[in-house]
Order: sequence, then structure tokens, then C-alpha cells
Amino acid sequence: MIGIVELKKLIENNSDISAWEIRNTVSESCQLFYVSEALETNRYVNTEEMSIAVYADVNDQRGSSTVIITSADDAESIAAKLQAAVIKAKQALNPYYPLAEKTENLNLLSDEKKDLALLAKETADAVFAAEKDSDSQLNATEVFADHDVIRFLSSNGVDHSYDAYSLFCEAIPSFDGEKEDVELYYSRYAGIKDPGEYTGDVKTALSNVRYRYDALPLSEVQIPENCLIAVSPDMIRNIMVNFAQELSYSRQYYKMSHYQIGDQISAVPFDLVLKGQEAGICSSSPADGNGIVLKQTKVIDQGRASAFWGDQRFGYYLKEKNITGSYPIAVMENYPVISEEDRKRPVLYLMNFSAPQLDSSSGYFGGEVRLGLLVNGDQVTPVTGFSVSGNIYEAVNTARFSEETEAVSSKGRMSFRGPKYMYFDTLKLH
Repeated sequence: MIGIVELKKLIENNSDISAWEIRNTVSESCQLFYVSEALETNRYVNTEEMSIAVYADVNDQRGSSTVIITSADDAESIAAKLQAAVIKAKQALNPYYPLAEKTENLNLLSDEKKDLALLAKETADAVFAAEKDSDSQLNATEVFADHDVIRFLSSNGVDHSYDAYSLFCEAIPSFDGEKEDVELYYSRYAGIKDPGEYTGDVKTALSNVRYRYDALPLSEVQIPENCLIAVSPDMIRNIMVNFAQELSYSRQYYKMSHYQIGDQISAVPFDLVLKGQEAGICSSSPADGNGIVLKQTKVIDQGRASAFWGDQRFGYYLKEKNITGSYPIAVMENYPVISEEDRKRPVLYLMNFSAPQLDSSSGYFGGEVRLGLLVNGDQVTPVTGFSVSGNIYEAVNTARFSEETEAVSSKGRMSFRGPKYMYFDTLKLH
């Protein structure tokens, strides 16, 4: 792979390039693949990816295009790619916007390198420990321990270096019964944490697949009239990320948002804070994709819209004085937990969606439920084969939340930390 110094010279030799950003990522991953508990494949991956965002100005407009550099590229092929990117950038022009200004350059590389093979093995052991005393099993399991080293540079003098560790587990819990065999799907991303925390999660997944085997169709179950409906963390993440996106610079610029600063989003008070870093979340990053150093921003304050946020381009268009940057994490805080009176009510917990959906324009949310658990006192009745729907802009006004918290972490999407369950009165069952 060509070095950064030589690459910068090639970029600066092209007078048609008005500005640039370089992102270099070196990734290592120890990957374990199991069938049942037998290790089938042990793979170690080491890759390097370098991308260049090329900006070209025409009069008062600016266009951009991205170039990917591989180990097969030499100076001649890179120069050709850069020129091709300039041509593309000039064909996709937008109103001018500058790159992020240099504030501070970060050097946040870990002092000691962690043993990825050991982390992967400890995580796998924790996963399989969950099978003890369970009549369900894991058909296939994958465990990855990853380490990414990122360097970001721009023509404005920004030069950040930082790294991130993450764990990933994917498994297929199954139960082989007399009438049929059933499976569910389990996956979890996380930052580096105690691998033993996976044991409790997988125990729940193994328990749920047995519930799925015993589940009754909704038509055969009497749902009490005063029953609460509780959605789990994946759906809560979709809901809260939607509210965060409503307050993004881009939604404001395109006039696609339902809310302005000061508007009441929910009659139920809660705070939503956007962050760059949060313990145990794999998408944590001290800077965004344009090199803006991320400081946390409270976008919802006790149910009211309190701040806009977003990337350099749309922040500039909106004339924001302190552009926040694009955040990878939303954290919900200071919310009311479910009351003692409501704890006595029956609850239908929606444990496993086929594909949770949320439409930001209409507010529709819901989807097909593969497994629900109707909890009425000490009685638990598993239910399957039904759908749920509601309007989140209305339903949030009567929502309550659990004391238990959980994180939903992912790469490439905004992660979330907040209550484990969100309770509603007004959802429809189909």
C-alpha cells in the first residue's frame, strides 16, 4: 500500500483538486466459526483500506467523489483514479461548503495491544457456557474479535489517529422437538467488555427458542383488555434514532422534519444525548467522518427538542456556529420508569421481530412478531404469528420505560443505550 506522504504529494500535484480528506483503516480480526461446539474454522484477517474524498470547485459550487486505493495501485494508477474522481465531482455539484476546520489533532491509540485470539476464545467459551442445563442448543456460532486503527487527514490540517476494539457474536439457537424443529437468530456487537456478559444474553436466546416451539397463534390466546405491550431494544433503537434524525441538519435543510427547537416531542419526559463514545459500544469514535471532534449534544431535553446536530456540509448550509459533527451513538437518560401499579398489569413482551419497521414520514412502526411472551402474574404464555402496529408520534406520549437498561451496538448504524423495554397502551395487534 502506498504511504500517506507519497499519496499527499500525488493529490497536491493535481491542480483540479480543491480540497481532500484521507481515511486510512488497518483492520485485524480473529474469527472463529463453530458447528455446535466444534470449531470448524479459525481465521485471522489483516486488511488495510485507504479512501480519499476528492473535492472540486466550480464557481460557487462544490462536488465530491471518493477514491478507494488498494495494494495493487501504484503512483500512475492512483493519479488516474484521482483525475477520474475530479471529473465525477464536477458532475455532481452542490452549493459550496468548506471542510471541517482544525481544532485539535487527536492521538488516541491504545497503549497496549490486546490479544484478539484470546478475546475471541473467551467470548466463545462464555457463549457456550449458556448451553449448560438448557434443552435448546446452538446450531452454528460465529465469534469475531476486531481491532481497527484509523488515521484521518484533511487539506485543512486535521490529522487524527485512534483505534477501536469490538466483539461480534452471531448464533442460531434451535430446539428440536417432536412436532417440529424451530430456530431463532441471535447477534450482538459490543465494544471490549467482560465476555461473560454474553452468557446471560445467550441463555435468554436459548430460552426464547424453546418458547417459540411452544408458542400459540394469537387467535388461540385471550389478550387481556388492560394489557401493556412492551417492545425490546432493537425497536427502541429504531424509535429513538428516528427522533434523533428528526433534529439533524439535513432534515432541517430539506424541510423534512416534524420538529423545531422547543417543540414538544413527547408528553413523557426523557433526555436523548448524542455522543461519540460510550463504554461497551463498538461504534464509539472520538471524531466523525469529516474529522470533527465529537462533543456530546443533548438533542431532546425532558421531551422537548433542544438542539440540532449533523455533518459539516449541512451545518454550514444552516449557518450553525458550532457544527456538532455526525454522531454514532444515542443515549437515553432521565426517563420515568414503569410504576408499581403498571407492573401488576399483564404485559405482552415482543421478543423477536422478523423485521422491525419504522417510517419516519408517517410515524408508522411495527412489523411481524415471531415471538411474544404474554406475562400475566406468574403465568407466561408464548405467542407467535401476529403483527403489531402503531404511530410513534402519538404512542410516545403515553410510553413508560423499564428500569433495566441495555445497549444495541452496531457498525454502520447509530448505536443506542437506554431502557431494555418500552411499554405502550395504544398499539394494535393483527
